[in-house]
Amino acid sequence: MKSPIWAVAVYEYTRHVLRRRFIFAVLSIPALIALTVGIAALAIHSEEDLTPAGYVDLSGMLANPRPAPPDTSRTDAPLIPYAGEADARAALDAGEIQAYYVLARDFATSGRVELVYRKEPSRNVTSHMYRLLQANLLAGQSPEIAARAAGGSALTLLSPDGSRRFDESPTVGQFMPLIAGFAFIMLIFMTSGYVMQAVADEKENRTMEILVTSISSGQLLTGKLLGTVAIGLTLLATWVAVAALAAGIGGALGLVWLQDLRTDVATMLLMLFVLVPAFVLVAALMAAIGATVTEAQEGQQMTGIIVLPFMIPVYLIVPLMEYPHSLFSIGLTLFPITAPLTIVVRSTFTVVPAWQYAAASALVTACAAGAVWLAGRAFRLGMLRYGQRINWRELLGRAQPVPAQPAGEARHG
Repeated sequence: MKSPIWAVAVYEYTRHVLRRRFIFAVLSIPALIALTVGIAALAIHSEEDLTPAGYVDLSGMLANPRPAPPDTSRTDAPLIPYAGEADARAALDAGEIQAYYVLARDFATSGRVELVYRKEPSRNVTSHMYRLLQANLLAGQSPEIAARAAGGSALTLLSPDGSRRFDESPTVGQFMPLIAGFAFIMLIFMTSGYVMQAVADEKENRTMEILVTSISSGQLLTGKLLGTVAIGLTLLATWVAVAALAAGIGGALGLVWLQDLRTDVATMLLMLFVLVPAFVLVAALMAAIGATVTEAQEGQQMTGIIVLPFMIPVYLIVPLMEYPHSLFSIGLTLFPITAPLTIVVRSTFTVVPAWQYAAASALVTACAAGAVWLAGRAFRLGMLRYGQRINWRELLGRAQPVPAQPAGEARHG
């Protein structure tokens, strides 16, 4: 025999995933990711112009030039040598080249170079010329010294335990905790709204009155929460698959920041111990709202009361990044409402002590348990109060008996 809880969960899942609203939710984030990658690829492609450029070497350093080392991130535009500036200028006027460089006679000591163009040349030209000059200036050095000088300086920030690393050119992998955390928060608010909608609709059309004849209010609420979790996992799996595909395509297109997706797995798992109970907390609060209102539209208007406090760390992201170990940051981490986003931001830029993960998880879990109890109480009261709004003071306090309808008076002729 099928469990009543399972039956409710399956019903809630299938009822929502087949709606246009859910399909739009599934496609919205992947479409945004695809749009972002597409715009980035288009921006890089627009910077590429394979029209040749020229140079006039008055110093003689490039009489027999050493070729520039290749750049794996872009295709170099050809560089054409000219005997004099008049020839280069004629080629520029004829549209044969993008621009031309003029190396001064004392270039080896002064480093003076003039760039002549009608339209600013593309990165394909400037990068190629820079590497060509660099290679020939270092031609007399040993390979080791030349490689070291060409490499330049590289600033890398490391956390004390070495688990956080930020280079001058950060990649998506370094910000993966932040990206995954915000995606999870979006998931929480998108899917938990289904619980509120379902409860409010069933209270409004009196479906709940029929359901409780064959299932308890606790089983009904549990089934709805499980169905919501399944909806969330479906959305998450879709987003992860599309994000991985976008990362693969972006990396193949030369987007360096998408070529390294490595991240600290332990940190991601620790974050889940805070984010998962936060999911239950929000879903239960949404269910409680749905049970206390008289119409689904009224419940949707009240969701801001739940959403806004959770988003407080977004407005405080700068101090959280600059002072991740301050008492202020620790306080936001331990406060159940702000804990999910605070732990996400801090986990991205620093190493959060294990005890703070444990304390935040315990506090959020305790609040989630209280929210489930509150939602169950709202369910029981709501079954007897169709068409009436439940007062939150009444919900948190002692339930008042439902007043009986006065009987009509008999009339004697």
